[in-house]
Amino acid sequence: MNCEDLMNMESIRKGMKLIAGDKGIDRTIRWIYFADCVQCLSADFNVAELIHGEELVIITNESLTENDSRLIDMIRVMQEKNIAALAVNEGQISKGLASYCNEVELPLFELSVSLHLIDLSQIVCKALVEEESFTNSRERILSTILYSDNLNVEELLEQANYLGINLSGKYRCFLLQLHQREKLPNDTSRLDEGYMMEMRGSIKKMVKKEFRSHGLERLMVLPQLDSVIGLIPGEFFSHDLLQIILEKIIGRVESSYHIDVKAGIGTSYEYIEDFRKSYQEAKNTLAISKISADEKKVYFYEKLGIYSLIAQISNGKFLDDYVESRIGELIKADQMQEGGLCETLETYLAHNCNANAAAEYLFIHRNTMRYRMDKIKRILDDDINDMEVFLELKLAFAIKRYRENRTVR
Repeated sequence: MNCEDLMNMESIRKGMKLIAGDKGIDRTIRWIYFADCVQCLSADFNVAELIHGEELVIITNESLTENDSRLIDMIRVMQEKNIAALAVNEGQISKGLASYCNEVELPLFELSVSLHLIDLSQIVCKALVEEESFTNSRERILSTILYSDNLNVEELLEQANYLGINLSGKYRCFLLQLHQREKLPNDTSRLDEGYMMEMRGSIKKMVKKEFRSHGLERLMVLPQLDSVIGLIPGEFFSHDLLQIILEKIIGRVESSYHIDVKAGIGTSYEYIEDFRKSYQEAKNTLAISKISADEKKVYFYEKLGIYSLIAQISNGKFLDDYVESRIGELIKADQMQEGGLCETLETYLAHNCNANAAAEYLFIHRNTMRYRMDKIKRILDDDINDMEVFLELKLAFAIKRYRENRTVR
């Protein structure tokens, strides 16, 4: 639930008015904190000790609101802990407080005397508990779709519909792969586990928030040990827009947690039974992305080219035998003499059999290139410039890269 949801709740809409900080209206609310306790009035009280982030902070004590400077100082500390919003009784909001909230984009609500705090607390807490329950139920449904071998489709459709998700129509999976740049010390394994759990929860919120800003109100997201899975309507976003959304999420995650993140996106499928295929495609896409020399962050299965076909073949021996039959002798020659013959041929093919362009790319003399190509042709005993042979060799190198990557992984 965010601040906009709070404003739109029928039971409290008339009792709350947004005064300032409208640019932060999408801030997430996790819980309520009443800052009217006796300790809050103490000069040596450290409010940061009681703030954990994403709270709707309620302040009604005039002893606090009358001292503008002290109040703003206290809220500034809360703001550093990432509170969600501030609610103050009507008649107790100063221009200075409103100005500060606008400056930091912190939603500031005015509470009507007609809205009793006990009612506000019950309404908001009930909504938060229900939302958490709905979120957990959506995660269970997505987990069932992706990992269960026996799906009761009608039951899943009914459950999802009750939770506000219409699973009819095409859907696709995306997978955010998380990779820590630095490991925590061994003696902080518990801290590491807790930190990772908190991080995954935060990433889930970032994902939902970003997609929601593009019109997708309800999103099925499933955090895993080192990844986050999402299921989205297949025709809701174009490839370009989906790439922009995921790149923005990745940028925020990497900046916040100093980890490396990549996204793989599977194909859209119409039937629930096939949604798992999209998930597997997203996984394969990320595995294949390790072969790529570029530094992209978002990869679509549909754009993998020949690798999307290779990934469909589960028989590893079949793939290895194909590589052996086409370039096996060349690989052996490299292993015996370290002549760089495989690299030379692959570069030659990549430059459409242009020896001069390949030599320039490899930073070698043209005579060296000519010598290597003569040797390669003798070993392969084939016409490399023949289109059929050309395609077979390109495929062999693609499979070789794919298989090497799978072995390392």
